[in-house]
Amino acid sequence: MPILKPLRVLTLITAALILFVSGSALVVAQTKPKKPPASASPPAPAPVSPPAAARAPAPAPAPGAPNAPTPSVDASHAQQYDLRVTLTSLEQWDTAVDGLVSLSAQVHNTQSLQDLGGHDLEYYWSQHVFLDATKETLESLRDKAQKQSVAKDTAGLQKTLDEGSKILTTERVKAFAVSIFMNAQAPVIYHQYQLGPWLARATDQDRQGVNDRVSATYALLAKQLDEVMKLHEPENPAVTVQRFFKLIAEPSTFFNAERERLVKAQEALPNPVAVAPRTRGDKPCPAPVPPAKGRDKPSIGPDFPSSDAFYPPGAKANGVEGAVTLRVAISEAGCIQRAEVAGTSGVAELDDGALNLAMAGTYVPAAGAGDKGTAGTMMFRVRFQEPEVFAAK
Repeated sequence: MPILKPLRVLTLITAALILFVSGSALVVAQTKPKKPPASASPPAPAPVSPPAAARAPAPAPAPGAPNAPTPSVDASHAQQYDLRVTLTSLEQWDTAVDGLVSLSAQVHNTQSLQDLGGHDLEYYWSQHVFLDATKETLESLRDKAQKQSVAKDTAGLQKTLDEGSKILTTERVKAFAVSIFMNAQAPVIYHQYQLGPWLARATDQDRQGVNDRVSATYALLAKQLDEVMKLHEPENPAVTVQRFFKLIAEPSTFFNAERERLVKAQEALPNPVAVAPRTRGDKPCPAPVPPAKGRDKPSIGPDFPSSDAFYPPGAKANGVEGAVTLRVAISEAGCIQRAEVAGTSGVAELDDGALNLAMAGTYVPAAGAGDKGTAGTMMFRVRFQEPEVFAAK
C-alpha cells in the first residue's frame, strides 16, 4: 500500500491553521498551561468503542467514540506552504502577530475533537506554539524596532526585523507541525470508526490487538512531533508532512487486513453495515445490447466504468480499502434491473460505492434460444484500492 496522502484533519481550526501558513499572515497562541507538560508520558488512546447496534449505511460510533472525520484540506502538496517570514517593515510585523493572535484565539475558544491520545488541538498548541517567553521576546524586539524607526536607524531596524522574522518563522514551523500531526491521525481514527461494528462481535483479543496498534501509532506520531519541533525545517514543509504520514502507512494496511479478516470470520452473522439493494425502478434502460453468443450468463460490457470513479472520497482519502462482491440481475436487453451486495467489504460506503458502479455499468445479456438475449444474474467483484483493481468472476 502506498504512503497515505494527508487529506484530512480532525477540526476546522486545524484546517484553517494549515491554510493560514500558506498566506502572508501568521499564527500565535496565548499559553494556558493547565494540562500535563510535554515531558509527561502520553496516555494510551481510548479503546475502540464499537456501536451497540448496526445501522445503515455506515456504522454509528458508540458514545465517546470519535466521529468519522470529514474531508477538509489537502496537505499532500506541502510545497505550496511557505513557512518563512521576511519582515521589511513594522506594519508587516504587526500584521503577522495580529494574524497569529487571531488564530490562537480560535484554537483556545473553539471546542475540537480529541485525537488518538485523548487531547484536543489546544493541548498541543499550548505546549509548542508562541509560549509566554516568545511573546515577551517579540514585544521587547518590537519596542526596540519602534525606537530605531523613530531614530532613522535603518541598519539597526533591519537587523531587528530580521530577528523578528526568525522568531516568527519558528512559530510558523511549529504551528504547521502541530497541524500535520493532528492531520496524520485522522486516517487511524477513520479506520477505528469502520472497524467498530466488527469489533463489537469479536473477541477481547481482537479488540486488544487493534487498540495496541492504535496506541503504538499514536506513540510514534507523538515522538515524531517532539523531534520535528527540534529540527526546524522552514524551507521544506513536504519533509515535515512525510515524516508524519510515513508512520501511518503500515498501520492502515494492518487495519484493512484486520477488517477483512473479521468480516470473513463473521460471515455467518447478519451484516452490521448492510446497505439496501438498488433497483432500476422507472428509470429508462439504455439501448438494447446483442447477447454474447455461447454464454449462459450475462457479462460486463466493454465500456464498464472504472471503480476509481466510484471510490468514496472519505474512504480513499483515509486509505480504507476493500473488496465488494455484487450480484446483479440483467434483462434480456442487457439492462441492469437490480444490484445487491453478496459479499461485504465491511465498510458501508465502499459497498454503497460498488452498488453505484453496478447501476452505472453496461452489460451484455446472456444468449438464449435462437441467439436472442435472455435475462439472468451474474456476480462480480469490485476492489477499491490504490492502484485500482477490478476483477470479474
